[in-house]
Amino acid sequence: LLSKLLPILLLLLIGFVSKQLKVFSDSFIEELKGLIIKIALPAVLFDAFSTMKLQVSYLLLFSLVFIYCIILYGIGHGLHKFFPKVFSRYYTKGFMTGFEFGMIGVGLFGAIWGIDKLPIIMLVGFGHELFIWFFYVLFISKSTQKSYSLSVSLKQFIKTPTIIAIILGIVVNLSGIYPLMKSNVIGQSLFAVVEFLKPLTSPLILLIIGYTMVFHRTNLKEVAVYIITRIVLVMSLGTLLVFTIINIIPDIDPLFVQAFYAFILLPAPYILPLYIKNQEESTFFTQVLVYNTVITFIGYGVLLYIL
Repeated sequence: LLSKLLPILLLLLIGFVSKQLKVFSDSFIEELKGLIIKIALPAVLFDAFSTMKLQVSYLLLFSLVFIYCIILYGIGHGLHKFFPKVFSRYYTKGFMTGFEFGMIGVGLFGAIWGIDKLPIIMLVGFGHELFIWFFYVLFISKSTQKSYSLSVSLKQFIKTPTIIAIILGIVVNLSGIYPLMKSNVIGQSLFAVVEFLKPLTSPLILLIIGYTMVFHRTNLKEVAVYIITRIVLVMSLGTLLVFTIINIIPDIDPLFVQAFYAFILLPAPYILPLYIKNQEESTFFTQVLVYNTVITFIGYGVLLYIL
């Protein structure tokens, strides 16, 4: 257990200390983040999806995850409406659903289970990305009275580097041209570059996460209520969902259960505060997300111990 968690904690600590000592500039970290999201991660996902075993039943899995996220959103809305004294924040609904998979999920899962296993957690992640782009952003935007365009959202979704990589990987997989790509010099060089990137992706992501974690004074009691409520919701409904999926797709990869729980232990989407106009509420949820991220690390330790 320690052999897996200690390197992660050390990388997070290095990132955190680097921030305090101003070893790197904020602009450098943002550029490094862009390099990972736009090049390294898509390359790794393309390689993984071009070789993994694909099933038609995965379409049902994507749909179930999408519905799961919508239900969580609805419950969050209900908590604010019916229990306003406890859940006074208007964007409670935005916090109770969605998961920060792009950076934190990939970094943690890749570091613990290996970057080659990313397609397994992406079985959950793909349905979630559909939810974020075509439901979450839509309703959060409406709440802030910001304009929303389905066509613009669709274009952004299709232009996302990780989505492009996944789609191309699936096309290569289903078309059967993977062996052809591996048999020529250009293809061999392409996959050789991917092999160089694989061991770097997770450590760099963890350094960035550590660097971006900033703690400020806040109402810890209220923070605890929000985080505990979210954990209870995502875990209870998530457990029902994972058993449903296992029964529907009995031959799914044995690692899927761990991957699923690893996914739902992630904090809420980091984009949430960006859509909140009220400065005080935006600051509150920014801090909730920081503490939620810490709880995620603890949750991963428990997950490794149990499973």
